[in-house]
Amino acid sequence: MGEGRGDSGRAGGPRDRAGPLALAVALALAGCARMPPEDLSRDPAALLLEVESAQGRIASVRGTARVRVRSPKLDARVQEFLAAEKPDRLRLETLDFFGNPAAVMVAAGGRFAFLDARANVFYRGAASPENLARLVPVPIPVEELVTILCGSAPLVSAAPREVLVEGDLLALTLGEDDLGERLLVGEGARVVAARLARGAEAGAPPSYELGFARFIRRAGAPFPRAVTLEDRAAAARVELLWREDVEVGEGLDEGLFRLEPPRGARVVDLAPGEGIRGEPLLEPPRE
Repeated sequence: MGEGRGDSGRAGGPRDRAGPLALAVALALAGCARMPPEDLSRDPAALLLEVESAQGRIASVRGTARVRVRSPKLDARVQEFLAAEKPDRLRLETLDFFGNPAAVMVAAGGRFAFLDARANVFYRGAASPENLARLVPVPIPVEELVTILCGSAPLVSAAPREVLVEGDLLALTLGEDDLGERLLVGEGARVVAARLARGAEAGAPPSYELGFARFIRRAGAPFPRAVTLEDRAAAARVELLWREDVEVGEGLDEGLFRLEPPRGARVVDLAPGEGIRGEPLLEPPRE
């Protein structure tokens, strides 16, 4: 019965002696890897200031991105040209199979313009969440959408309440769980995830969750190439992946945020509170 066991089968053999030590080292290394950065404050107010400082370094972005939109009404993958500048300037172009704009949306200074190039119809009105929902299925304020595109999490106006350790991240809570925000903060005070909760009163923007990943260094700050925006109540999700040559923190031409109706287009003026009717103007790519 004892034949063939060799040293590895004897109590106190090389494998037995190395096993516990290797396990202890592995656990120690794992423990180190799972600790949040020491330079991040554990004080809620101080950590919030660190997050605000990190997010404030990037005020603009422009480039092309792959976008997937999923909702009960569609599941589409498109190419988008996007330009955004804080606090509220935005341009979205949905590109067709040949790289030409099938739809262009611009928002700036509280005003909104939308060109449906396929139908040659030009809409204009207020930059309301309902109008933005024509291309973004989560109806959030334009200021929040611009902030998200700039790689930041919108921050609610609520007192910082607590900081908890979650693996290698710090969880910062602003306000209350059902009416506030929870941020997961990592190295460099970058936000890697956020859950924003709002009340259910009529007309309030929705609650949603954010995820940021594939960070690169731009404008002296971490910038996420991958962004997810999800409204679970509406079963809507947007996944965005910037191309590697995305331009961050550079001055943007004001002309990007102006849009006039082309000759021959039908112009529709939207009354306050009136959104653009119809399905979101996104189409799956052609084979």
